[in-house]
Amino acid sequence: MRTDLERFFNPRSIAIIGASQDLDTISGQPLKFLKSHGYRGKLYPVNPRYQEVAGVKCYSSIADVPEVPDLVLILVNAARVADILRECGVKGVPYVIIFTSGFSEMGGEGVTLQRQLTHIAQDHGIGVIGPNCQGMINVADSVFAGFGSVFNADYDPGTVSMVSQSGGFGFSVMNLSSKDGGLPFRQVVTTGNEIGISTLDFIDYYIDDPKTEIIVGYIEGLKDAGRLLEVGNRALDAGKPILMWKVGNTEQGQLAARSHTANLGGEMALYKAAFRQSGIIQVEDIQDVVDYGHAFGCGRLPMGNRLAIITISGGAGILMTDECIACGMRIPKLAPETGEKLRSFVPAYGSLLNPVDVTAAIFNNTELIGLTLQTIVDDPNVDCVAMINASLQGELAAKVAAQIVAGASRTDKPVFICWSARDAVAPEAYAALDAARIPRYKSPVRCGRAIAALSWYAEARRRRERQKQEKALVLTSAAARRTLAERTGDVSEYIAKRVLVDYGIPVTREALAERKDEALAIARSIGYPVALKVQSPDISHKTEARAVRVDIASDGELTAAYDEVLANARAYRKGVRIEGVLVQEMAMDGVEAIVGVTNDPLFGPAVMFGLGGVFAEVLKDVSFRLAPVTGSVAREMVEEITGYPLLAGARGRPPADVDALVDAIVRLSALAVDLKDHIGELDINPLFVFAKGKGVKAADALIRPKTGN
Repeated sequence: MRTDLERFFNPRSIAIIGASQDLDTISGQPLKFLKSHGYRGKLYPVNPRYQEVAGVKCYSSIADVPEVPDLVLILVNAARVADILRECGVKGVPYVIIFTSGFSEMGGEGVTLQRQLTHIAQDHGIGVIGPNCQGMINVADSVFAGFGSVFNADYDPGTVSMVSQSGGFGFSVMNLSSKDGGLPFRQVVTTGNEIGISTLDFIDYYIDDPKTEIIVGYIEGLKDAGRLLEVGNRALDAGKPILMWKVGNTEQGQLAARSHTANLGGEMALYKAAFRQSGIIQVEDIQDVVDYGHAFGCGRLPMGNRLAIITISGGAGILMTDECIACGMRIPKLAPETGEKLRSFVPAYGSLLNPVDVTAAIFNNTELIGLTLQTIVDDPNVDCVAMINASLQGELAAKVAAQIVAGASRTDKPVFICWSARDAVAPEAYAALDAARIPRYKSPVRCGRAIAALSWYAEARRRRERQKQEKALVLTSAAARRTLAERTGDVSEYIAKRVLVDYGIPVTREALAERKDEALAIARSIGYPVALKVQSPDISHKTEARAVRVDIASDGELTAAYDEVLANARAYRKGVRIEGVLVQEMAMDGVEAIVGVTNDPLFGPAVMFGLGGVFAEVLKDVSFRLAPVTGSVAREMVEEITGYPLLAGARGRPPADVDALVDAIVRLSALAVDLKDHIGELDINPLFVFAKGKGVKAADALIRPKTGN
């Protein structure tokens, strides 16, 4: 795969194959826009029907072009694209944008045509963008290689670069974000069906591009999703935030994605896990990109998530408080000395709690604004500050802005402003804030969300530094690989738990009986009560087959239960294969958890954790991480679920052995990595988590082999 993407974004020459003399058509627009925006390289229209296009000499074929262009734009019908691409390969063209649609997004013959393009590109080492895309814009170097109304406008170059699998949406983000007071973009590329250069390839390039500071992405699915964690961590290390849309998450959305760009891959839970692990910020709206971009533009990261709010409107302060807490921020109690200082000048009818309501009366003496801000930023309990100024305008607004700028210059803590005045009535104030790189927003909610995004990213960077000091546990078991080799059906509980034991994951005391007298002997050895479970590769859900009996308290109960569960298993499925009956101790007095592994074809192995029963099955209160998982990551998984208080000791319960639980998750992660070529899915349900110091035990387990071994 080509990596010299600077040559793609800033080509010395461009050939347009299929160029039309009608400059308003899709095949005519690229040449028109390249010329009108002042592209400085050479242009070579290619179309055997014309001698010239828009005053530029036209060539009959790419072979006739007098040099090897850095970039070729293909704008011909789908049936001709393969031959044209092959001609580009013979010519030695390094990069091609295929605008044409009608490939895998259409299904049927389109899939075959696209596969043909992939082979041609690979054979000739061509970096292909598309097909089914809308081109690219490099604002900084005046390269407008595409079509659509957005290409008509002129843009100021910025420091934001974007890659989008949707052409129309990607360019609309750039267009709307770049409007007055918005966020100017540097480069935007649309990738369509991605048979060659992928979204992650472009993000990799942006990470290394010294003039890109913020990266934006729109994805429907990543065919190379297994690289997402690595690329995201590279961006974290480089200090470049990635703002990402991930769409196609509902059943209807997935169908739309399939027909749109044929990009669909990986479960949303795994994307979210990768985003969290690598500090990628998920966005939901174009306004998020603008707001978060302004937040990062301040050039400061908070040391924690503790926010102090200064307001002249109690209602606005409450609104921002609710939004920030919902987004993971803390609104801490201010230090006593801060309250004493504030009491000396805040009106008695104001509030010295956080949010601090200084009331509008404070604007009678604007110097008190600076004093208030300085007092708050000096508080050791505060990591960042937001000030809500309502609709101040005119000369008063300018004086207040000057005080804010002066106060913000005396601290490294981020200072954000919520100021709802229209731009026309507070131009001097807004200009002063912008010059000082103080982010400002018109609504408390938008301001609060932007602060939370900045804080989340700052914590992601701190977490990344901590985790770089950790080493993932590496375990290997040749015996486990032999056990799972050649298996195509579900692995029964007893065998699955033997695999767990190989990786140091505790399991219940148990043994497999092939006769009733063996079952009685095992039960007496373990001690009643016990459970009986029929073991069969043909029965994944033993409860559904009524092939389980629990709380068996005596020899007599076991004798009857043994016959009963075997009869139920044979009635459940004709010709069922029975490996024996598992006699197992009854695990009691623990919190039931569920841990598991899913081996995604794109992401690879991922680990899941949740509490058992309704928490996981109904409420979906689970956490995922891509393997390998270190100890600190496993602890995050445990602590982030809603049901964590049950493990921490809620309602008078003794705290559970979270340390042992974390160790089991780490070991399960090591198992997942070691057996990634053998395991498709693995569930431990339940995993009993006993009181602190008492450990954990897997009471049931199921392994589904990886298909296609």
